[in-house]
Amino acid sequence: MRERRLGRTVWATAAAALTAGLVVGLGARLLMRAIVLAIGVDSGFSLAGTVAIVVTFAVLAVPAAATATARPALRRGGRWATTAVTGWLAVSTGFGDPKSLLLADEEWLPLLAALTVAFAVLVAAHGWLAQWTARRLALADDSRDSPPVTPRPQQ
Repeated sequence: MRERRLGRTVWATAAAALTAGLVVGLGARLLMRAIVLAIGVDSGFSLAGTVAIVVTFAVLAVPAAATATARPALRRGGRWATTAVTGWLAVSTGFGDPKSLLLADEEWLPLLAALTVAFAVLVAAHGWLAQWTARRLALADDSRDSPPVTPRPQQ
């Protein structure tokens, strides 16, 4: 029984990391594209770039997904580790060329600020989404093995 639970936890971790990577990676890719368009730089989507972003976000989701069924302190640590590393990479990559942001037309600055905040929210939600998905997958499997609950008779 213990081996089966471990297998389910590993499966839930992998599936949650892939799901969070896909959702957050595609969301980040769209926000990156919106920022580039707002700045006025000619750039396009490439399949290889999109796949690399999704894979990166999936790998970064592993600490949060792996600690989803752990004790609360470990769970918070895994979530914050994912958020911290993802945030650091996003900031170091996104602000690698600050000249483009600083030289953008003044009329686009409110949109750029809103897109930057949306990106920060997406990064902060990355670890939470990975843990939420992993817990749902792991607990859904546990509920299948437990005996059915008989309803209480109405009085």
